[in-house]
Amino acid sequence: MSLVSKSRTRAGFATFAGAIAEMGLVSVRGARPAAALSIAAEFVVLALLAWPAGAVPGLAAATVLFAGFTIALTVAVRRGSNAGCHCFGASSSPVARRHVFRAAGLCAVSAAAFGAAAVSSAVPLAGIGAAQALIAVAVAGIGVAALVWLDVLAWLLRGPASTRVSRSRM
Repeated sequence: MSLVSKSRTRAGFATFAGAIAEMGLVSVRGARPAAALSIAAEFVVLALLAWPAGAVPGLAAATVLFAGFTIALTVAVRRGSNAGCHCFGASSSPVARRHVFRAAGLCAVSAAAFGAAAVSSAVPLAGIGAAQALIAVAVAGIGVAALVWLDVLAWLLRGPASTRVSRSRM
């Protein structure tokens, strides 16, 4: 979803590149190459993970990629950037700690999966029954939905920032 949202249209790519520049991670001139590099890295990770023999290198690459995203988002949050987080598509919500935690969590999960894949032999998917496959897909779907719609979930749980009154204004 992340790869498609950033590269499907010229407008999507331009918005992503603009957000990178607005976060102050690179110069305005370097934003397009940085966006292209990010998209290329995501594609490489996806291709490696889709390749049957690519699990270990794919998970290693995913760990490095998520670590880079975590660092970039941390820098943007510390600088007080108001740029939207475009991790999973266009967003008007400014980058926040929840985005850093999401990227760090994904980094930790991919690192754990990399470690497990590096030391164990592959489990053949043919041995998994229909019920187990259905449960795995359902759990993964819920997890992916929560990651993708993090800003919506935060809004639902806390409400929009504009409707909250801070104690300092009272």
